Amino acid sequence: MPAPDAPASAYGDDVRAGPSGQPNADDLAGIAERQRQQGHPATALRLTQRVLEYAPHNPQAIQTQISSLANLGAHRRAEQLRERYKPDWPQATQDRFEADVVTVAIRNGTQEQTRLERRHYYAMSDVELTRSLESLNANLVRFPSASEASLRTRFDRLVVLRQLNRFEAVIDDYEALQRDAASVPTYAKSPVADAYLARRQPETAARLYREVIDASPQAPLSVRTGYYYALVESEDYAAATDVLQQMDADTPTWRSRPNSKASPVPNWERSEVDRLQVLDATYRHHEADALNQARGLYRQAPRNTDVINDLSTAQRSRGWYQQAQATAELAAAYAPSDQATRLNIAENAQDLENFPRWQHTIEPLAAQFPTDSAIRRNRLEWQDRQHFSVEGQGRLGRSHGGNAVNGSQDGEYQLRLNSPWSEGGYRAYVEHSYRWGDYEEGAERHDREGVGVERQWLRRHWWAGLSGEHFSDDLGLELGWSQWLDDHWQYQLRTQTQSPETPLRAERDDLDGRLYQAQVTWRQNESRQATLTLGALDISDGNLRSDAAADLTQRIQASAHHQTRLIGSLSAEHNSQVDSDYYNPEDTHAVGLALEHDWLTWRRYHHSLTQNLSLAAASEWETGYGSAPGYDVTYGHTWQLTRTWSINYGVGWGQHDYEGEREERWLGQFGFEGVL
Repeated sequence: MPAPDAPASAYGDDVRAGPSGQPNADDLAGIAERQRQQGHPATALRLTQRVLEYAPHNPQAIQTQISSLANLGAHRRAEQLRERYKPDWPQATQDRFEADVVTVAIRNGTQEQTRLERRHYYAMSDVELTRSLESLNANLVRFPSASEASLRTRFDRLVVLRQLNRFEAVIDDYEALQRDAASVPTYAKSPVADAYLARRQPETAARLYREVIDASPQAPLSVRTGYYYALVESEDYAAATDVLQQMDADTPTWRSRPNSKASPVPNWERSEVDRLQVLDATYRHHEADALNQARGLYRQAPRNTDVINDLSTAQRSRGWYQQAQATAELAAAYAPSDQATRLNIAENAQDLENFPRWQHTIEPLAAQFPTDSAIRRNRLEWQDRQHFSVEGQGRLGRSHGGNAVNGSQDGEYQLRLNSPWSEGGYRAYVEHSYRWGDYEEGAERHDREGVGVERQWLRRHWWAGLSGEHFSDDLGLELGWSQWLDDHWQYQLRTQTQSPETPLRAERDDLDGRLYQAQVTWRQNESRQATLTLGALDISDGNLRSDAAADLTQRIQASAHHQTRLIGSLSAEHNSQVDSDYYNPEDTHAVGLALEHDWLTWRRYHHSLTQNLSLAAASEWETGYGSAPGYDVTYGHTWQLTRTWSINYGVGWGQHDYEGEREERWLGQFGFEGVL
């Protein structure tokens, strides 16, 4: 636009010359109105002020001045001028003015909502926006349905409904506008994108966010972060990386100031981007990077509750639940009413198996924030404990070339039904197991039913069960105890009479075994873990089978959809009596290495398919026969069918030497678990 005091000639042929060389008042007022309608109310206001300096009663300039002030949010001043001049404008203009007044009220209500939520006054934060929604609904009734004011009101309603988290209503209104072939403006598209993202339609959300960004390269950070989340939830991590890198490049740490000598002003958006990078690393299973970044942010802002909560989340992702709890408690000390902090406390209580605290935290949260998806998910996980659950696993094998261990065909399955958990962390269970094998001397079968009770609390777990054939023959007792001492060490003790680990051919001879087992686990983090297991099976024929096993698991690769682990293992077994009808070498040793890979092939929120591949090789040694290589290959699928139901199945092949004979074995397996 020309300078404020430019002559009429500066406007070209659109403006005629007026008195004293000034632009023609009507022509310049018309340009001002067009500028306002094109979304430039500040320019329109400047032009009308020039017109009114030498034509103070120009009706078009007065009307445009009032409308521009309303567009800019100065509706009180606009109302004063309207009362003063009483412009003779059409009803459509009056409707548009009233629509502008509500628009300003929406802007103020949004700012008030943000202010109150920062102070954790959640109960009062939506009051102003709710009033604005009532005004919008009233205007929709009064305005003609096809008018500009009605359309503007429908656009503004999208904004208010989104701020009130009424996502279904946002989508319904937007789709109604689409049916009416209305062109939704940029400012109303991002709330619609938020709604589609909240309702798990990330591809649609990403398209709308992209349209907003293309129309306005300087789109607010909330639009760009929404676009990032939409890409992540669409499983398009490559595109999400590009978006995050662009945000990082475009968001400086300090805001520039016109006066170079003035103190720099921190850019609060930089903190948002830095925190998003922490979450991004967690999403990609780069937990160590996420923790390092979170610690760096904490050193820079040790009292920022958002930063503290991110640090707690990063610690929890590494399996350090006690550290995460201590960090979350620090955030709670600074802001006990903060929504994110309270959710963090609930999630930590869940992982620490502090079930009373979990319940007492998540239930009030869910009542206060019923539309928050993370809170809703955590509460559903709490409610799962009040339901029965079921799990089962089965295996079928076929062997060639040997008959010492598994027979020519073998199989087993286990089924277990669990009762709901009580408030004290107790539940009962019933189970059924079945084993069979076809040997040269005939088929062997073993069927057991069992009942038991267990308690789980504060990362302690004990269980006691009775099982036997038809609850009468060979009734046996199982007792167990497990406890995490801290974030890194766990031990477990277990004993069984009538142990199911007794060989089938020993049970054929009415032998039974008593099992004693101890296990120690060291877990450094999500990527490294070691386990030592010592056991003894005291069989009633006088044979004591003692064994020791150790393994070390190291994750060697991880990304959003792939994880690879390397597992080294050592094992040794000794039998005190060798002369028996079942496979019973005096000593066996094995040194093995396994490579496991999980590929998250497809995911849609609670639904996913993961492919699992395992390759293993070992050097195995048996008394009297020397050493021989052993190989195992398994491949399978794990389907997450719903949030609470999953199935897994797979096939495998292996070769091992038993008593000097090479045995080749094929197997298939199937399992499931779910909440009833």
